[in-house]
Amino acid sequence: MAKMRFAAVTIVAAAVVVSGATVVGGCAVGRTTCPLGTSLARRIYSGGAEAEYCRRPDGVRQGAETRYYESGVEHVAGEYVDGTQSGIWRYRFSNGRNWCAERWDDGALVAKTVDPAVAQMSQAQLEALGPTTSGIIKLTSHDPRTYRDARESGGGNFVDRYPSGRPRVAGDYDAEGLRTGVWRFWYEDGRLAREVEYVAGIRERAAREWHPNGAPAAEGFYVGGEREGRWRWWDAKGGVAREAVYSGGARVSGTGTSTGTSTSTSTRTEGPQSTSTGNSGRAEPEGDPMPEGAAGKVK
Repeated sequence: MAKMRFAAVTIVAAAVVVSGATVVGGCAVGRTTCPLGTSLARRIYSGGAEAEYCRRPDGVRQGAETRYYESGVEHVAGEYVDGTQSGIWRYRFSNGRNWCAERWDDGALVAKTVDPAVAQMSQAQLEALGPTTSGIIKLTSHDPRTYRDARESGGGNFVDRYPSGRPRVAGDYDAEGLRTGVWRFWYEDGRLAREVEYVAGIRERAAREWHPNGAPAAEGFYVGGEREGRWRWWDAKGGVAREAVYSGGARVSGTGTSTGTSTSTSTRTEGPQSTSTGNSGRAEPEGDPMPEGAAGKVK
């Protein structure tokens, strides 16, 4: 079955979008539901694995993404909001069993739940139930029109301004419609509120936040959406309020209330449903990038 899907896509030159679903060669219909105002794009990976995702007319990822094993079983399901990984993401073995659930907020991994039985499985068992490397990593074919549109529309600069004309948000999207590079957010008076760096819609490297009076509020580092290394928070007068050291998103030392990625092992891996609609089409700076900080919000 996987070979049949693979052959169909390598022969067809372009996909046709019909009623929000992508139909490839008239033989494969998209299974992912997209928000109003977005359309469905679809890719086929080597070995026959598939990925479907929603995007706005400007090419930015907005709404659900679903990835499938070669067999057609769901592999990963989650959503993007304005080009960042957000909400609940679920991961399944090739037999359909849930084994992990993650909660993301604006490209930051804030919670993870893993089935404890996974720790007891051998490497051979994990490999047998997981994706093949050829099925996920190497892109063998895709709709060339989708790729061309992504290059022409998805990448580029985004700027949102206050009524005064001063910048509110500014950053770039990559060719896949995901946030990339340093995104900056300003208070209405023009003072910088925060800087967050992204790679493929996930927070990576340095992140900084400032109080409305211009004093530093927080500073730290992300690796793969998780806090890493030393983080510091300051009060509005410049005094150090908290310090913490993180490893893989978990706080290993420091003072103050513990925050960061919450990781647990449980047989309940579904997690709560995401409530984000993903229909705004705007970069919203209200998301709290460093929850321990006390800086004011950009409205």
